[in-house]
Amino acid sequence: MTDLRIGGAERSGIRLFDIFGIEIRLDWSVLIIFALIVYSLGAGLFPQWHESWSVATTWLTAVSAGVIFFASLLAHELSHSLMARRFGIRVPRITLFLFGGMAEIEAEARAPREEFAIAVVGPLMSMALGVGFSFVAGALMGEETLARLAEDPETAMAALSPLATACIWLGSVNMMLAIFNLVPGFPLDGGRVFRALIWWITGDAVRATRLASNAGRAFGWAIVALGFYNVLGLGNLGGLWLILIGWFLTHIARSSYTQMITERSLRSVRLADVMRTRFETVSADTSVERFVEECLLRSSQQLWPVVDDGRHVGTVSWSDVAGLAPEQRRSVTVAELATGLDEAHTLEAGEMATAALRRLGSVGDQPVAVLRDGRVVGLVRAGDILRWTLMHPADGEP
Repeated sequence: MTDLRIGGAERSGIRLFDIFGIEIRLDWSVLIIFALIVYSLGAGLFPQWHESWSVATTWLTAVSAGVIFFASLLAHELSHSLMARRFGIRVPRITLFLFGGMAEIEAEARAPREEFAIAVVGPLMSMALGVGFSFVAGALMGEETLARLAEDPETAMAALSPLATACIWLGSVNMMLAIFNLVPGFPLDGGRVFRALIWWITGDAVRATRLASNAGRAFGWAIVALGFYNVLGLGNLGGLWLILIGWFLTHIARSSYTQMITERSLRSVRLADVMRTRFETVSADTSVERFVEECLLRSSQQLWPVVDDGRHVGTVSWSDVAGLAPEQRRSVTVAELATGLDEAHTLEAGEMATAALRRLGSVGDQPVAVLRDGRVVGLVRAGDILRWTLMHPADGEP
């Protein structure tokens, strides 16, 4: 499956390369599905089609087909990303993961037509790839083999070259991917197309998202039910894979709707509106020993801004102190332990809460210092922003 994700989760996996200015990342979970695909082709489908192939030919073709399949997924996601950029929406990265790919866009579409165009181009790309691979396979076969395929498919398939065999499989799997993504359940591409149409008819983006999300959850539970039927009714353990996919769809449909509501609630909110303003600071020349006895052990505050003549110079926390031997605490000051002023550890009070939430996602639920003109004016963590949205729901949210 594919998913268009607003904002960005914590980055995982490895960075591969950049293309069109978009960072391409590979999540470690891809290794699982890649191994399953290659194994199913190399140990199942290709030996069934080509009994005379050598082991080396079989597995080389299987690995090659697997690699090209993931290149097809990347093309699918790139089509989403490039269309989003046409509408002025930045896409910093694409991540390939267990269930397909995810293009991380930084904002919602501003109008139904933009949502429709961004969503529909992915399945169209997969369909084009399916037709293209099938055309190449047909050209490699020739008219005689194509005619024989209808009369004696086993003999015709056995005579195919490795390239033609791979193209047949890639053509069919890309077409199935296009059809699957057109199912009208959010956050599949078809669900986003459905959402765009409801948005256009009603003029209500929240209602459209809710209906599309409910359709996505219903579709996910239907897949789960089909999986249980395969496992319990037919004794087919392949149904476990359907259960996993269905559960994932229901989860991502619900979380995508929640994320959209959060983005809508925060669209005009700045960090200064949601940060915690009741906090304590510690002077830069305070010894770590005194800091532990008078601050850490007597307060539930997790992060302490370190100040020097009112100016913020860094932050210090439990984890910073824990690595220091007890006998050193008397001679070391908190300024020497303080974490520096880099982007990961500070935010500006005037920054939009949505942008801050994306960055806070990379540090878990740890607080971050909020600055204004070099002075600390608050502390904030992701949970503070999310709690604010619960008290200030978006217009139209039930």
